[in-house]
Amino acid sequence: MPYEMKKSKAYPYPFEAVYKAAYLCAKELRGKVLKHDPGNKLLHVQMDKKLQGRVLGDRSKLEISFDASSPDETVMNIYGYPLNAVGQKLLFGARPGVVETVISVLFEEVQKKLAESAG
Repeated sequence: MPYEMKKSKAYPYPFEAVYKAAYLCAKELRGKVLKHDPGNKLLHVQMDKKLQGRVLGDRSKLEISFDASSPDETVMNIYGYPLNAVGQKLLFGARPGVVETVISVLFEEVQKKLAESAG
C-alpha cells in the first residue's frame, strides 16, 4: 500500500491570497515551514504528529505547488507522505489514513481562511 498521496483543490481566489492562506494555515496547524518560495509557487511543510488536538501517530511532509491558471482561480496541488522521527520518508510501518487526514484538514482550513478574508 503506497503511503504517498497526491491531491488537488481549486480555489476561486488569486494566487497571492491562496498562498498566504496556505502558509498561515500550515503555521496555525503547528507545521514547520521547510521551503517558502512564492516566486516559484512552492511551499513545503512538515506537519507534526498532533493535529487539532488529535494524535495521528506519524509526521507528514507536504510538498505544495500552486497553479494560477487564471487571475481569479488557483489550484493547490499537494504531494504528501509520512516521515520518520528524523524527517526521512517513511517507506513501511506508517499508519494508514494519516497523510490523507492532514491534507483534508489543510484544504478545509485554507477554505475557511479565504472565506474569512473575503468576507
